[in-house]
Parts: sequence; C-alpha cells; structure tokens
Amino acid sequence: MSSEPQTSDVPRHQRFRNVMDAAAGSANPQYDGYGRFWNLPLSDLRDVTIYGIPMMRGAVPGLVTGLRGLYPFDGSQYPRLPWGGSPVAESDVRFIAAWIADGCPGESEDVAAPAAQDAAAVHALATGAAAHAAFAGPVNALAGPGRLRQRKNVNFLTADELGRLRTAIAKMKSLDTFTSDERSFAYWARIHAEQCQHGWEEFLTWHRLYLYFFELQLQDIDPTVTLPYWDWAADAANLALSIADMGNATNDNGIVPEAYRCWIDDAAVQRLADGGDVPAETLAKLRTMVGAPAENSGARFFQKAGITYGADPASKAIRAQLELVNPLFDWNRWPGGNGNLIFEAYPTKTDETSILGLTSFFAFGSGPMDDQYFGALENIHNLIHNFSGGANPYANLPGEPATGDMVNAGVTAFDPLFWAHHANVDRIWSVWQGLNPNAGPDNPATVLPPWNMTVADSADIAKLGYEYAVDSLTFPTDNDVPLQQFRSADVAIHPDVLTAYRRAEIRLHAVQHVTRAGFYVRAFLNSPGATIDTPTRGNDHYVGQFSMFTGLCIGGPGHCAVPKPRSRHFDRRPPPHKLPSSVRFDATDAVRALSAAGAPSFQVNLIVLNTDGTPADDALLIDGVSLNFIA
Repeated sequence: MSSEPQTSDVPRHQRFRNVMDAAAGSANPQYDGYGRFWNLPLSDLRDVTIYGIPMMRGAVPGLVTGLRGLYPFDGSQYPRLPWGGSPVAESDVRFIAAWIADGCPGESEDVAAPAAQDAAAVHALATGAAAHAAFAGPVNALAGPGRLRQRKNVNFLTADELGRLRTAIAKMKSLDTFTSDERSFAYWARIHAEQCQHGWEEFLTWHRLYLYFFELQLQDIDPTVTLPYWDWAADAANLALSIADMGNATNDNGIVPEAYRCWIDDAAVQRLADGGDVPAETLAKLRTMVGAPAENSGARFFQKAGITYGADPASKAIRAQLELVNPLFDWNRWPGGNGNLIFEAYPTKTDETSILGLTSFFAFGSGPMDDQYFGALENIHNLIHNFSGGANPYANLPGEPATGDMVNAGVTAFDPLFWAHHANVDRIWSVWQGLNPNAGPDNPATVLPPWNMTVADSADIAKLGYEYAVDSLTFPTDNDVPLQQFRSADVAIHPDVLTAYRRAEIRLHAVQHVTRAGFYVRAFLNSPGATIDTPTRGNDHYVGQFSMFTGLCIGGPGHCAVPKPRSRHFDRRPPPHKLPSSVRFDATDAVRALSAAGAPSFQVNLIVLNTDGTPADDALLIDGVSLNFIA
C-alpha cells in the first residue's frame, strides 16, 4: 500500500520528499556527494546525475529504476534505492514516476490539486476511461516468481534490451585473461571446444543446457538479460539480395543481424588518436565512418573506409576498437559464400515448416547412440555455421585463419553470433516438441557433462524458466486497485512481427484469489468502447472469456490474503493455496483477423463481470496485462 494516502492534499513535490525521507529512514549515504538529493531545490534536482545515471530524466528515469531495484540498482553495481533504507511501495513509485514525467513541478506549477489528480487518475484507469501505458523497460524486468523470461527475436530487442545484452557480454569478455574464471566469456566458449555434442541425439539436449547455463551467467550480471535468437530463415530474402548486390563475389557477401555488425564511433576514434600510433590520414578516414551504416564484416568496414587491412600499421588497433564498440561483433566473421553452393540450400521458412513436419525425433534432431547420424535440423544448423563464419579474405597474411570462428567447432562459441544461432535451433526444437509431445531421445537418464543434469532435465524449456517470443508488450497495473474495465495504450506492431509469430496471447499476470463469488473476464482487441453488452459471437475483436473460481475465506483474519514470498531456502511446503496465478487468452485468431483487415496497432481491452452479467468492480486485482507474440 502507499505510504502516503492518495487523498492527501500535500503538494506533489512535498509528497515526493516525504516518501523518500520515510523510506530512507536514518540512513545518509553520500550519493556521489549529493546526500539526500531529493531535498535539493527543484532547479538542481531536475538535473541530478549520480555516478553517470540521470535520476530525473530519460524514458525511464534512474530514480524510478533504482526504486524498483532494477539493473544497475539490483545489486550487480548498486543496491536498490534508497541505500540503507526500506523499499518504496510500488504505488508510490508510480506516483513519483508520474510526477517526474510531468517535469517535477513545484506547488505553484501543478495545474490541479494533487489529491484530486491522483484519485481521478486511479479511477480512470480502473474503469477503462484511461489507457494503461506500455512498460518502457526490458520485458524481463517484470518477470516475477512463476513468470517465464522471454528470449526474443534479436531484430526486435528494444535499444535498452540490446544495450543490456552488450553490457553483460562486455563484462564477461573483460575477464577473459583469467582463463579459469567461470564468469568470463572465453571460459564458456572453451566448453564447446572441449565437450560439444554433434551427430547424435545429444546434439539438441546438450546445447540446450549449454545455452541455459551461459544465460544464467549473463543474468548474474543483469537479471533482465536473456539470449536472443537469430531467425535465419526469416532473413533469407535479405541474404539473396546480398548475393545480387555483390555480383560475382563468392565470399564475405552475406548479411547477419544488425545487432552483430561493426561500426565506429567518436569515442573509439578519439581513443585511437590518444594512443598516438594511428596516422593522421587513417584517423581522417575513420572519422568519415562515424555515423555510417554498420557493416556485416570488419573486412567490409575497412574497404568502405578506404583502409588496407594489414598494410596499414593501425590495422590491429582499429580491429580491437571495433570489437570494443560492439561487444557482439567478432573480427573472425566473414559471412557469405558462393551463391551456387550455400545460397541454393539456404533454409527458408518453407524448409523450416517441412522439417517441423517430421515425426521421428532422430530424423528431426539427430540419430540415436547405436546408429549415429545427422538429423534434418542439425544439417541446417551446420550450413548456418559455415555461412556465418565464411572464408577469410586476409588468409594470406601472417597469423590470419583461413575461415571464420563459426566454421570451426573449436572456436565457434567465441563469436557472439553463435549464441543467437543456437538459440534459434533450440527455438525450432521447442516448437517441434509442442507438435510431438510424446517423442524425444531414448536416453532420458543420460547425464550431459559438464553439468549434473540429465537429458530428461533438458526436455521442458518452461521448467528451465524461459520461452521464445518474437516480441511482447506489457502494461503494468496497480495490484491494490480492482479493475472493472481495462484499456491498454494503442501500440503499433512492427509488420515483420505480424508475419513471424506462431501464436498470440493476452496474459493477465498475478491474478489474486479474492474472497468473493466467482466472476468472468472477457478479452477483446481494438475495442476501446467494449462493455458487458458487446457481442462476442461473430466479432473478430473478441478473444475469449475466462471464468474465475474463488470463494469465501474459511480461515481467520489474513488467512486468504496474498501470501508473502518465501525466502527460506529449505522451505519444502507446497505453494500457498492463494498464490496469485496467471490467465492466458489465445488471441491468435483475433490478431490474424484484425491484421488481415489492415490493423497496424493493437490495444487490449478487458471487461470484468459477475456471474449474473452485472459489472464487477471488486474482483480483478492483477500486476499487469501483456500481449505476447510467441515464436
């Protein structure tokens, strides 16, 4: 609950100070020399930056991130705000976020009494008169207990999500000189060189756990990070275009996702200049590349810049800066090949569908231990490895390899693209598992080294805590305020998302088991005027109805309250009987119908009603609503 009543007539600026002071208690950390910065004059407060993080500015201000305990205020770099104090209630965090979004107005700048503003805003959201905004942070920041983290299509990561992934990879790479440090990127890359499984039934199971444990290492740095996947079949058209653009070129002519390409920025050029070893002429050429489109290989970057790799004495220094600017770039990557070889066989979505039609696990994945062979999915996997690594145009220079990292199983995992490639292989297997729930490898008890987990342990990605999504939108709600109707913001969906998803879902997160009679929730899309009387039959906007079964409490006071999270490691009791649950609506048909009719954006609408058909205004308490495009 809010520590400051919503009906208070205290000005918003003062209420903000009161909330922060109450949460801070007697603690007085210095906060980069500012102390209790929230008590600064407004003119100073609006521009406060603590350890390089703007507190009161940005799409998601640093203070809001810190109060929610999200990266980097999740303990990975800094503790949750306020340091040494108590967590601020989410309702107060939302109040602070709204006040910051309004420009941090003082008492004389507020256009209406804050209490009236707050009460009206809460009522408008709870009745559907106002729209709930989409969460601007990384999708996995809201993944609480019982909620799967999403591995997204790399092309649809937000700038924030992509930045977090790069930061986590860079942190791991910074430890590579410590060869035995399991936190380093190279440590994990060497595992593939030493123990990878190919050409038999442990190909899929072993690599699933490999990705799982590597991802956990990333999440030790930033818990919102997951491994994105590269849907290479969906990129086939671009790859065909690259061949046409390159004419008769036979290698280093392919396209990889933009996130993994190379470019240079002003800071990198300045670092090279400060080093004093780069000729002025070369620096001038590099400056022409600042702001230029990213290149699919370092060789193409050098060619575009007019710098001869190897002959220019600054070559190795430039190469190092390219990998520093984008930690997802790998110098030993020259994607492409002879169009008469690789691209004739490059997999399309039609090929993927054909492979998913196989019903034998061994034909689909790879053969059993007593008859080892490469399956259909592993064959395509091999092709993408060879395409991605390619042939080195500088192979004649001393110390240069003949092929890229992705071509060689001993070094392939040193290319960050490896992880996105294998995430896509794992995604396709997870789709196949949904189509063939009773088929799988015949060695479920086999241990998959170097982990103390078996083939059976790898079978269900949900039990490993993740799922695959093309894209996802989440709209947080106030779980203290019952919703009678819900309306999300109207959000544009990228056209490529609407062609790549397999299933669309509306999800209600952490639905509380209220002590009342049962009720219904109806879900619509793009129906802002929906009411309890809105037709459901023959309505393309209608998604579905959920029937909630709750009941009255049979215990004493507090017996049926929302249970607190358990923190005792050895608590072996079953989950509490009133643990909040999620509700899922299959929205696939509605999304397809509306998108076919030309809808460029989507809005989620919910109606809550009693079992007698009257509006229910005390029934639905949830943490949020999401619209998910499942891969």
